[in-house]
Amino acid sequence: MRKKINIGFILIVLMMFCSVPQTSAAYNDWHNGYATYTGSGYSGGAFLLDPIPSNMEITAINPRDLNYGGVNSALAGAYLQVEGPGGKTIVYVTDLYPEGPSGALDLSPNAFRKIGNMKDGKINIKWRIVKAPITGRLTYRIKEGSSRWWAAIQVRNHKYPVMKMEYNQDGKWIKMEKMGYNHFVSTHLGTRSLKVRITDIRGKVVRDTIPKLPKYGTSQAYTVRGSIQFPD
Repeated sequence: MRKKINIGFILIVLMMFCSVPQTSAAYNDWHNGYATYTGSGYSGGAFLLDPIPSNMEITAINPRDLNYGGVNSALAGAYLQVEGPGGKTIVYVTDLYPEGPSGALDLSPNAFRKIGNMKDGKINIKWRIVKAPITGRLTYRIKEGSSRWWAAIQVRNHKYPVMKMEYNQDGKWIKMEKMGYNHFVSTHLGTRSLKVRITDIRGKVVRDTIPKLPKYGTSQAYTVRGSIQFPD
C-alpha cells in the first residue's frame, strides 16, 4: 500500500512539473554556432527585401532561429551583431539558410571577412539581435496582387524584428498571419484606410495608418511611408 502511495505521489509531482510553462530564451540572448559565406541574398532572397545595396553586410539565417517564438520569419529584416575569431560586425537578415542548424549563419563575403579568415570557409561565431542602425519611420511594402479582398503587407525599416500586425475593422483588432516570405496576410480588409497595430519582438506596440488598398489586385508591389517608428 505504501509503495502505491509513493508512486502516485511521484506521478503527481511529475505532472505538476510538466505543466509549468517553459521560459523562452530572451530575444537578445547570445547564440552560438558557425558561419559560412555566400554571394547570394542581395536579390530574390526568401524575405523579399529587395532592393539591397551590393555593399551591404547581410546574412541568411537558419530556420530554427528565424522562426523565434513560433512566428514565421520572425527575424526577417533583423540586424545581428556577429562576433568571430577575427572581430565583430553587424549584418542584415535577408535570406534563409535552409540546411543550417541552430546558431548557423551564411554571411556575405564582406561580413565574413571582418570576423574571420576567408580561407577557413567556416568559423565559430556568436551573435545576438541588436537595434537596427537606421533612421526615419516605418515603411510598408504592399505585395503585387493585393487588393481590398486579399492583401500581403510587409513592414520595413523597423528598429527591432516585427512579430505581429493587426488591423482595425469595426472597432475590432484582427490579427494578420505572418508568412514565410515576410509579409502579413489577411482577407476582406475593407474599402477605407487601414488602421494598423504592430508589435515588435520586445513587445513594444505602435499604431499607424495605411492608405486604402486598391479595389482590384495591383499588378506591381508598391511602398507606402509610415508615420511612426518603434521607441528605442
